[in-house]
Amino acid sequence: MSMFNIGLSGLKTTQKALEVTSNNIANSATAGFKSGSAEFAAVYNGGQRGGVGVSDIKENFAREGNVVNTGSALDLAITGKGFFVVSENGRMAYTQAGQFGLDKEQHIVNASGNRLQGYGIDANGNLIPGVLTDLKVEAANIPAEATTEIGFALNLSSASDVIAVPFDPLDGSSYNYSQSTEMFDSLGNSHTLTQYFVHNGGGNWDAHYYVNGTALPAPFDTAALSFDVNGQLTVPAAPANIALEFAPAGAALMSFNVNMTASTQFGSGFNIYSNDANGYTAGEFAGVSIAETGQVFATFTNGETKLQGQVVLANFANVNGLETGNKTVWYATNESGAPLYGTPDSGNLGALLSGAYIGSNVDISEQLVDLMAFQQNYQANAKTISNADEMMQILFSAT
Repeated sequence: MSMFNIGLSGLKTTQKALEVTSNNIANSATAGFKSGSAEFAAVYNGGQRGGVGVSDIKENFAREGNVVNTGSALDLAITGKGFFVVSENGRMAYTQAGQFGLDKEQHIVNASGNRLQGYGIDANGNLIPGVLTDLKVEAANIPAEATTEIGFALNLSSASDVIAVPFDPLDGSSYNYSQSTEMFDSLGNSHTLTQYFVHNGGGNWDAHYYVNGTALPAPFDTAALSFDVNGQLTVPAAPANIALEFAPAGAALMSFNVNMTASTQFGSGFNIYSNDANGYTAGEFAGVSIAETGQVFATFTNGETKLQGQVVLANFANVNGLETGNKTVWYATNESGAPLYGTPDSGNLGALLSGAYIGSNVDISEQLVDLMAFQQNYQANAKTISNADEMMQILFSAT
């Protein structure tokens, strides 16, 4: 009977290996799938040969799947180690299937409706690190915001000609340099601030201010600038703000500062270091973008972005100890160890690639070779049972 049992053990284990191989082939196009392999071990009963058994079925986490480009901003590929964290009705599950979208409540979810986890933001838009939450996108349109600050730094060449004629914006010989900045009123209407710089000699300059081609009313039409012998700005004194006012038609009075900090007067040519105005026109929700480090931003038609949270990844001391679940997820176990959370592109965690996902790591050619080998193995084990049956028939016939 031992020959029958040995042969049957071979059939059972080979059938299990065929199931694993068939499952690999079936999931060759499944996002985040990890190919499995059956490991065999010889069986001995009381020192007697007992055939073979399946000692373990291991998934190959070492081989990375191919990157599949989709162009969808919410499709995410991990370029290195780590798992996405998703909530299955409160239970944490881990996956490398990075195909996500937005549900009707604007939560970031996978096809099963499980919510992607990460760090949220507080009422001021600042990240709250260390606390996992459902990532959600605020899709409401944003109202216009008036300009209140223009960060403006430049170098006015000390070798510039001294201007001896009265200033006239229509006469290019009456000023040395000019520069324009776009700004916005409370209704989101765009206006152009133009600054004209006139060298009075030494380190002394006048700046003339026009909005939409019209001079600002006194005392906001002109400001004095002075530089010391080292080319550093001394007037206006630190923080070097020039306060201006402009009354746009139908909108609130604009009171804003031109911050000249870091402006210089060196012998090199005219150069703009910075020219950045805050404020913006109203914007409609346009979509979502995700950075390599996991920050999630809502984007708007006016070019503005708002931080919505940060994707968090997990890793484990023993990934082969994870429990496999449906829909290409895994669960933490005592054997895997507790999840180690971190942000993408930090520590030993990979960065995120938006607009793509990691596909299956199944090698079809390798699986087809295994399939043929296991089929031959199955046939050979069936042959041993057939031979044992023939021997038993001979034995019974002789008695």
